[in-house]
Amino acid sequence: MSNIYFDSENNSKSFELPGARPHYNPDRPGQVEHIFLDLELDIPHKSFHGTCTISLNPVRSGIDQLTLDAVDLEINSVKINDIEQTFDYDGNELNIYLQPVTTTGEQIKVAIAYAANNPQRGIYFIAPDEHYPDKPTQVWTQGEDEDSRFWFPCFDYPGQLSTSEIRVKVPHKFIAISNGELIHTEESEKDKIYHWMQRQVHPTYLMTLAVGKFAEIKDEWNGIPVTYYVEKKRLDDARRTMGKTPQMIDFFSQEFGYKYP
Repeated sequence: MSNIYFDSENNSKSFELPGARPHYNPDRPGQVEHIFLDLELDIPHKSFHGTCTISLNPVRSGIDQLTLDAVDLEINSVKINDIEQTFDYDGNELNIYLQPVTTTGEQIKVAIAYAANNPQRGIYFIAPDEHYPDKPTQVWTQGEDEDSRFWFPCFDYPGQLSTSEIRVKVPHKFIAISNGELIHTEESEKDKIYHWMQRQVHPTYLMTLAVGKFAEIKDEWNGIPVTYYVEKKRLDDARRTMGKTPQMIDFFSQEFGYKYP
């Protein structure tokens, strides 16, 4: 097999491995402006259900089909602007057949009711077992760079940027952490709802959820809360590791001329 390199100028060898090929973003039906996940976790059974709502500005009129990445999920229904849509799902891609078709300049909201049972990637449920009896019970996500599709339907590629929002119900003894600002909480006897909002755009794979029995350390920088969540038995380690975060924020805000957050 011959070696293929993207950059052969002056017969110099580029950093790509032999046989590597360029990868391009797929064609986009529009610009995703916002993703809202409204979820309820069943931690003992390693499952969850909820709704993923995607706000999309179409690139043109007449689009009659959307294809989203969605792996090993249970798709229950799809609505666009509260109108039920026809769809098919093969376990890897969700195809939605739009009625009515898109109109340039008119944003659509795609609401997908779905569930996941014992997911293998993207979102991870961990708990004590016979080999690791001291392992904490936690749920956390890791979407980089194309694993978000394993825990919510999306246009899953790194070039897709949007704001995001996660509202999640967990058992009362757990804390749920996500991107951005905690804008609301609700409590009942058994459960607690955390509602997080990320107002700065970011790649889809950076949408984050972490759930556990965490300790909370509160700090601040210029009146802005800086909060650390850690395993309770590692409070002292956390203070040593994270204690200079406000100084770091101050340094980078001045160095880049862009004030946090």
